[in-house]
Amino acid sequence: MFGLINQLAKPNFAQFSVGLPTRLGKRFSHELAPRFKHVGKKHKGRITVRTGGSIKGSTVKFGDYGLRLKSVGVRMDANQLKEADNVIMRMMRPVGGKLWRRLCTNIAVCTKGNETRMGKGKGPFDYWAVRVPTGKIVFEVGGENLHEQTAKDAFRKAAAKLPGVFEFVKKSDTPRVGLHDVQKPKSPVNELEKLKQNPTKEFLNVLKSKQREYVLYNGRKR
Repeated sequence: MFGLINQLAKPNFAQFSVGLPTRLGKRFSHELAPRFKHVGKKHKGRITVRTGGSIKGSTVKFGDYGLRLKSVGVRMDANQLKEADNVIMRMMRPVGGKLWRRLCTNIAVCTKGNETRMGKGKGPFDYWAVRVPTGKIVFEVGGENLHEQTAKDAFRKAAAKLPGVFEFVKKSDTPRVGLHDVQKPKSPVNELEKLKQNPTKEFLNVLKSKQREYVLYNGRKR
């Protein structure tokens, strides 16, 4: 009797339960880390040197202003990018600016302690990093109330947190291939009209020789 009463008094939470996900997507150790299910150890690798003329990622696409790497390629870790991110957002929030992050830290860097014997494989995972080639856009900002000087100040402070030399670019600036800027094609120039406006001594003699009196009485046989 009492057992039946206890069963009726206990609420059945199964009928009120909501379907919850069995596995929550959680980043590994850092908020800029990629969502990899398996963190594989990577080789140190080398920074890409763009010798084929690629301009991918060297122009502003989303915002109005950008921070572009000007020096040789470097490797940045997630902590450095996060510090620069905090500096930029500290100046973007009061003016309602928006920040775009153009890099993904997908290189798992493993380290071993000092004075460690050789062998026994790579060291354990230490931090996330990304290889940044020359001319790559790192951050972009934009907004209706964002002034150009505010963006310059934010990028100047952010560049102090990152390795390498950076430059401030706009949406209308030319792309960069390696250590050199891509120059816009110049409009064709009519050299003859330009020479007529500012003729040389030799060109004046040529023009004078084509006059009628010189053509008729130049003493040459026709």
